[in-house]
Amino acid sequence: VLEELNPLANQLKELRQRAATLGGIFDFANKEERLIEVNRELEQPKVWDKPERAQELGRERARLEAVVDTFRRIDARLNDANELLELARAEDDASMAE
Repeated sequence: VLEELNPLANQLKELRQRAATLGGIFDFANKEERLIEVNRELEQPKVWDKPERAQELGRERARLEAVVDTFRRIDARLNDANELLELARAEDDASMAE
C-alpha cells in the first residue's frame, strides 16, 4: 500500500507547488492584505458619508474575496488531502507491525 501512496504524495507535492506559484501570479498575499484594509475602511461609519466611495469599496471587496476565498479553499483542501495521506501511511504502518 505504501508504494501506492508514493505517487499520490508526489502529486500532492506538485499541486502544492502549483498553488504556491498561482498564489504569486495572482498576488494572493497583497490581495489578502488589501482585503483586510478594505474591510477596515468599510467598518468606519464615515465611509457611508460618501456613498460612491462606499460602493466602490464594496465592489473591490467582492473582487478580493473571490480571489482570497478561492486560494484559501484550495489551501484547505490540499491540507486535508495531506492529512488523509498521512493517516493512510500511519494506518498501513500500523497494520504491517501486527
